[in-house]
Amino acid sequence: MASDDGQLSPVCAYIAERTGTSLSSQQAARLKAVLDSRLSGRKEEEYLAHLSSVGGAAELAELISAIVVHKTDLFRDEVQLGAFRQHLLRPLCRTGRPLRLWSAGCATGEEVATLLVLLEEEGAHPSSTVLGTDLSAAVLERARRLSFPAEAVRRVPPSLKSRYFREREGQLELLPALRARACFCCHNLMDMPYPFPQGASAFDVIFCRNVLIYFTEPAFDQVVAALAGRLVKGGTLVLSAAEPILRPQALLDTVRHGEAFFYCRRAEPRRKVTGEFPAVPVRRVTGEIPVQPVRRVTGEMPALCAEPPPAPVVPEEDPREEAVQLFHLVLEWAAAGESDEETEKGLRRCLYLDPHFAQARYLLGMLLEQRGALADAAAEYRRALSALCEGRSQAPPFFLNNERLKVACELAVRRVGFR
Repeated sequence: MASDDGQLSPVCAYIAERTGTSLSSQQAARLKAVLDSRLSGRKEEEYLAHLSSVGGAAELAELISAIVVHKTDLFRDEVQLGAFRQHLLRPLCRTGRPLRLWSAGCATGEEVATLLVLLEEEGAHPSSTVLGTDLSAAVLERARRLSFPAEAVRRVPPSLKSRYFREREGQLELLPALRARACFCCHNLMDMPYPFPQGASAFDVIFCRNVLIYFTEPAFDQVVAALAGRLVKGGTLVLSAAEPILRPQALLDTVRHGEAFFYCRRAEPRRKVTGEFPAVPVRRVTGEIPVQPVRRVTGEMPALCAEPPPAPVVPEEDPREEAVQLFHLVLEWAAAGESDEETEKGLRRCLYLDPHFAQARYLLGMLLEQRGALADAAAEYRRALSALCEGRSQAPPFFLNNERLKVACELAVRRVGFR
């Protein structure tokens, strides 16, 4: 529902603002189909006034449901869940106190059920609870049943499936004892106030996965800050690998466990980080990324930016491995407060080492888009998509998997308006 000049119609613009969503062409088409059946000859401005009133709340919810993606599975992203269970949930359960978890954007309840099973497996206090919220009242009705088709539980390990689910009316239903620890409420992440957990003032863990990928950048930052404010000190925000935090957040530190990233609530707000982006490599990488010997490479740097970065370095064997290591560092430095300009320099160094590194090229496109350089951003998105379609991009298990990244690149190209 866009006019000839590319502007969204009044109702579409209102829905986008209410949900924080950057509408794709598919979402706009679905929204138009619902709108056409609702307008019935009324002017769109009149209908917008109705949607904004108390009496239009039900119809507004219908329109919002038309653009929201609800497809998900239990135990989605096993790598991230495994790291969460081992390094974050298990120590929390050992405290012996009731834990409060929140699945924000829970859709039909698959993530809520996953967290309930993990809490039980790790021996959490029996009074621990999981809150599920979504902006669609219709999907919450399904979520409250915590009953799923076989396709949705295909990732659940067989031992857990037999232990915690029972067949009922052709579905697999979570056991009553676990269902009793869940509660649900309707909530739009763009609306204040945010919910509180039962019997506590803040959450130990908040999951908000594959929700913010559809948000505009201002909405993304607003929601992340609000979610951080609902965490206990030391609490954890879990986003999907498709939604890395690239701009510094006052209350969050980036924590890496293996190939998964998490965001931990700081005790005190972060002070502004100053100074220049360090040369590569400048500090040792702790954890599981080995520091490899490097040698300097002579020759000219490709003209990728107005101010060429320092002379590049590559590993003795495969420069793509160095690109992966540098990509990890760029994400960590960006989360720690480096400017977008310095993050861009780091990404361009990654692409000098591996020109087909689609993940780095996609993030570079995001930075250029935020700056308003839409033609340059579209070019980076197209290059990333080309590398993916031609099978030239490596597929590191962190950040975006290649199939999902293809979709993200296609949406990005359409979003910036260059084809």
